[in-house]
Amino acid sequence: MKMTSDSEGALPISGQHQARARRIDRIKPALRCPGCSKNLNFLNDYCECEHCDTQYPVRDGRIYFVQVSERDDYLDSLKGRLKSILGSAYYTWGVQLMAPTFPFRYGRKIRSYVDPSQQIVVDLGSGNNRVDEDIICLDLFDYDEVDIVCDLTNLPFAPETIDAFASRSLLEHVPHPWQLTEAIGRCTRKGGLGLHLIPFLYPYHASPYDFTRFTHTGATALFPGWQMIEQINATGPVTYFLVGLIEFLATIVSFGSRKIRGPLYLALCALLFPIKFLDAPFIGRKAFLAMAPSILTVQRKP
Repeated sequence: MKMTSDSEGALPISGQHQARARRIDRIKPALRCPGCSKNLNFLNDYCECEHCDTQYPVRDGRIYFVQVSERDDYLDSLKGRLKSILGSAYYTWGVQLMAPTFPFRYGRKIRSYVDPSQQIVVDLGSGNNRVDEDIICLDLFDYDEVDIVCDLTNLPFAPETIDAFASRSLLEHVPHPWQLTEAIGRCTRKGGLGLHLIPFLYPYHASPYDFTRFTHTGATALFPGWQMIEQINATGPVTYFLVGLIEFLATIVSFGSRKIRGPLYLALCALLFPIKFLDAPFIGRKAFLAMAPSILTVQRKP
């Protein structure tokens, strides 16, 4: 059963394991030891570097290149628990429907440029959101839908082996984004793509940290020398207004309490989310790039 849109439910557990095994088999030739960049030998419950002998556990078919980190931000911890409990429903009902941002069809956009069933596509910082059965999901946390658990500052791929990297609301959470984009460039095949959705005019949101914002020109500069294919505002002025209003109300009414603010923020999202659909006429219009809460940038490696 192949997933074809952002709105499918999760596969049964046995189906998940079989699908993950198939994805890992496809990505194995590209995987390298993140410590020394040498080849890996795969055994039943771990893989081992043939050069430095470092062993990386494999559990439920998922490769762990790092230990799973603890969350120290309350709202991020709350979101993490909801992601784990709700699975794909967190994204279909939570993010796509009840979040204050206009729903962007991330999986559909990826498939408009590449065919994940024929090309190697890696979703960086995927969370528990699988938008296509054939995309490799990579994250620092071991959500059910994640295939590879690793530190984004040390991608475990050989040079020029990946056809496309995609990310959604990830690069702002990386302390040194240019190091990551340089690694992406190194691992991407010539002619390969980068599809990155990056916030611009958006409030602080720790997941687990939040460091930077980029204008549309700043997003372009993240990949120097790459060919610009497309750049659009994925959200518009209504989203800009709504996320600011919710942040303001949650901050005022919670009186500075983080434990009150988290649930209150989510309650306000559930109450006010219908307003975001007024953004529809403004999406994808270049005139609104200068005031976009989030911008999609698609570039090709020369």
